[in-house]
Amino acid sequence: MQATIYISPEAMTTISVIKDMDYYDRVSLSDDPTTDLTKSPGYYLNINALNLAKLPVDAEVVIRLTPADAATYQQHVRIKSELRGVIFSGAPNLPNDYAKIIAYWSPLIATYHHRGAVYYQNVLNSYCVQLVDPDGMEDAVDVNDAEHATDFLVSDGLVVTVTGLALNLEGMNPQQFVALTIPINPTMLGIEMEGYHSEEDYSIHPAPQMETLYLRIADILASPDVNHIEISAVRTELFDYGYTY
Repeated sequence: MQATIYISPEAMTTISVIKDMDYYDRVSLSDDPTTDLTKSPGYYLNINALNLAKLPVDAEVVIRLTPADAATYQQHVRIKSELRGVIFSGAPNLPNDYAKIIAYWSPLIATYHHRGAVYYQNVLNSYCVQLVDPDGMEDAVDVNDAEHATDFLVSDGLVVTVTGLALNLEGMNPQQFVALTIPINPTMLGIEMEGYHSEEDYSIHPAPQMETLYLRIADILASPDVNHIEISAVRTELFDYGYTY
């Protein structure tokens, strides 16, 4: 089962425009200020992995995790350098049950452009991935197919880690929501790899552009670990451009 991630109506409007566009069509929108969506809510959400729905109009948000409240945010939220970008199942520095947790919140859907992803592994979590040649075309690739591959691609987005919520949720209505706001760094999330594919920290301070996800408490309680959430929440422009080597 995959959790539903709720977003604002404004973010859903953006998603509805770009969700079926390829990289070139999407970035071409920014050529015209009247169609430019790069600063619109929802633009950077990882629609390849998230099961998105519009936040109900009567939704009650009881916890807000936002960079504007630095003390609370830094207590519960991290955007770890070692989980950013391409992560395979055998990576040496993964949290306990990472694959299970990420699959509940944001399972990766493998596409053709992931064939070269092995060459762009996270620099803090890289290893010798077992490649296979499932179609016999002498083009060894990794595939997310348990029948063929020992190693599989778990995530390739900007992963947001949320911990320590269990006590805060005690006694709350399961239909209430937790708001999780994520700062956006357009420079690091572009097609250039220098920042994203590095050990550089991702800032969790307030930013001019931010994305907000709403997590239903019932979904948190049903998750593999109430005290440990991992969401591949934000994509980079590199995703749709494709991993080339």
